[in-house]
Amino acid sequence: IDAGPSLPVIGFACALSLATGILFGVAPAWMAAQAQPADALRSGTRTTAATTSLLQRSLVVLQAALSLVLLVAAGLFSQSLNKLQSTNLRLETKNRYIVHINPQAAGYTQSQLEALYRTMEQRFHALPGIVNVGIATYTAMEDNNWSTGVQVQGQPDLNASASFVRANAEYFDSIGTHVLMGRGIGVQDTSTATPVAVVSKEFAKHFFKDQNPIGHRFGAPGPDSPGSYEIVGVVEDTVYTAVQWKDHSMFFVPMMQRPLHDKQPIDQDISLYAGAIVLQTERPMSDLESLTSRTLAAINPNLTIVKYQTFDQQVADRFTGDRMLSRLMTLFGALALLLATIGLYGVTAYGVVRRTPEIGIRMALGAERSGVVALVMRGAMLQAALGLVIGIPVALLCVRFVKAQLYEITSIHPAVMAFAIATLMLAACIAGILPARRAASIDPAKALRTD
Repeated sequence: IDAGPSLPVIGFACALSLATGILFGVAPAWMAAQAQPADALRSGTRTTAATTSLLQRSLVVLQAALSLVLLVAAGLFSQSLNKLQSTNLRLETKNRYIVHINPQAAGYTQSQLEALYRTMEQRFHALPGIVNVGIATYTAMEDNNWSTGVQVQGQPDLNASASFVRANAEYFDSIGTHVLMGRGIGVQDTSTATPVAVVSKEFAKHFFKDQNPIGHRFGAPGPDSPGSYEIVGVVEDTVYTAVQWKDHSMFFVPMMQRPLHDKQPIDQDISLYAGAIVLQTERPMSDLESLTSRTLAAINPNLTIVKYQTFDQQVADRFTGDRMLSRLMTLFGALALLLATIGLYGVTAYGVVRRTPEIGIRMALGAERSGVVALVMRGAMLQAALGLVIGIPVALLCVRFVKAQLYEITSIHPAVMAFAIATLMLAACIAGILPARRAASIDPAKALRTD
């Protein structure tokens, strides 16, 4: 997202502001021009004022209705963001650091990678405080995904696919993924060993139902699936790419192992290149980035850090879009509420000025000041209530149009609606109390002399 100033956007905003000013300036001028001179001479201006007041009150009611809709939307997006961020990712992010690298850009060929990965493991373990060194093509909650078609040997082709990650023996421990059955990737799973795979729980559920997947083989789909990998373990379903991606089948293969009978030359297999190192430390290390940079440079000066961040930061980045939407809706809701409050205050204050003689007569006849306050507040609250009558059905209708942007929310929660209603009514009280207090302080004698 380019957040820099945009001349077309600024120009559009200025033109729209100018058009709005002209439109809402012409409308009352046109209404005033319709007044008949004879009516004006007979003090018929009250009729024109009454018509103007009706239009003003109608606009305020619509403002209140719009502010309610936007307040409900802000509540829904905030609720959705909270659900996303509180989802159990089945990851351990504390004292984990993600180091993105590009061995291909550093000049490494595929045949040199296995030695490179062993060297990186050794060099990083030599640093004080390092617990695990995970190496993988990409990591959990990263904006990346590699997928391929999958068919279990001996089963019909389900026309299914699964995401896959190449990883070393310490990868699962480095991100906190637990093995549920069998074993994980081991140091013995080298490029010359029998190709194996560790599958996710969802993968096992999708392809094997209630059967034990250990020992079964799978590979690329086709009439005679070669069964390239033997399943040796099942891990829990950790979240990759996005929380919203449900039923995500995955499998993990050792970093340098290739499928049996793979006809693709090794020097054309770019999936062998690692994209990230996950460093798990005993404690927070503020100097780890510089240590990492020096360690990689010692291995090869061309092997530099592409991107460095904590695991917590990487996870937080995946919620940036949802967080932005939530904040924008909150901003729009607050702005609409402010405009509705100002409009309600203006109309109520204008009404008090027009009714000054009436209020003076009421007070001269013995009306209590509290009664005058109640009279003015009743008018302000009635307009807000009419806004609720319009806004609530509109909000209930509009939720279906933003449902696709929300996470596990299909309807308006009563608490969200109650909060929006309470906020609008509170704003109406604030907008009405000042003109009401002013009305209650009117001097009856002066009010009776008001034309």
